[in-house]
Amino acid sequence: MTTQDKNLSPLQEDTAPFTNRIGILGAGRAGTALARAAATVGIPVNIASSRSPSQMKYHLAQYAPKATAVPAKDISTDVSLVVLMVPQDDLDDVDRESLAGLTLIDATNRWEDMPLPSWLEDGQAAGLSSSEVIAQHFASSRIVKALNHISHWDLDSDSSTRQAQQRALAVASDHEADAVLVARLVRTLGFTPVLVGELPKGSLLEPEGEIFNQVLSPAQLRALLHKS
Repeated sequence: MTTQDKNLSPLQEDTAPFTNRIGILGAGRAGTALARAAATVGIPVNIASSRSPSQMKYHLAQYAPKATAVPAKDISTDVSLVVLMVPQDDLDDVDRESLAGLTLIDATNRWEDMPLPSWLEDGQAAGLSSSEVIAQHFASSRIVKALNHISHWDLDSDSSTRQAQQRALAVASDHEADAVLVARLVRTLGFTPVLVGELPKGSLLEPEGEIFNQVLSPAQLRALLHKS
């Protein structure tokens, strides 16, 4: 069964808690918010940015004290997946070889007049979703679109609040096993994962889509997807 076959249906994934180490590329507001959220549920984190681990020392002490700073080239060491949380205009600075063979969560967004790498601009102009273009660029990784349509404030909310809210977060991928892995992570973080289909559906999660930054139940999210 492909991800497409399960489009808009409830996930039937392993509900065991996700406890494996993850990598986060990007130590800005979104990256550190995810690192803090992961720490509250016992998920260990490697985090990297354009700065060296020693340069990030005081920044992480304040904003993500439980995360382990690593060089960007070593972000994939001993992790189950990597979350891409760098600005899209910095994607050319990401070493594709260091991510080869990994599940890579595309949590990036374009903001208004942000300049883009030419390959991303051209791909979107041709009608592809940003994650489809990113999947072509990071061809040695398996791309999952997730965690981009929630604000860093909501991602970092109190864990009991997240669980009580039962907010739905969408997961889109051309790779079913990777979508299910990311769904486990989303559930462990305190949200309800919903498979929305393959990567073209990722356009619905972007800043101009109806789902972006909306607090939705699984039923409400699926209703919007059916309408689109």
